[in-house]
Amino acid sequence: MKRLLAILCGVLAVNIAVAQQPQVGDNYIDVNLTTVDGQQASVSELLNDGKWVLIDFWATWCGPCRHEIPYLVEAYKEFKDKGFEIYGISLCGPGREETWKEFVKNESMTWVNVWGYVGRECKAADNYGIEYIPTNFLISPDGKIAATNLRGEDIKKILAEHIK
Repeated sequence: MKRLLAILCGVLAVNIAVAQQPQVGDNYIDVNLTTVDGQQASVSELLNDGKWVLIDFWATWCGPCRHEIPYLVEAYKEFKDKGFEIYGISLCGPGREETWKEFVKNESMTWVNVWGYVGRECKAADNYGIEYIPTNFLISPDGKIAATNLRGEDIKKILAEHIK
């Protein structure tokens, strides 16, 4: 029994080490997924345009995620013409793609919205060590993580500091 527990603890330690979230100052990890319109969109394309990009992991069924949407809508309206983009990654779950598309449309989420899954896998969430949602990462035009887990009015405050 002790041997089995030791093996399980070792496996868990390896999984935790692999799933560590990038921190402020780290380089971003590129993501290339399918948009609501069926096109491919990547974070690197947005950064190549010199934009600040908020990578936002969320889901339609997530109450805290839904609470943040009005703040995201407001920040996007204010800063999109100044070099800001949101790259929203849906973690709604396989089989909920149509629900996600309808939700994005109804909530006026006019930024880049992508389906987080390829088949039943979500490598973007794995690569970013996502343990809960909402989780977000603000990426500077030079590809560095400038802030993480911005909530409410903090989104606009941080953007105002960086985007003139």
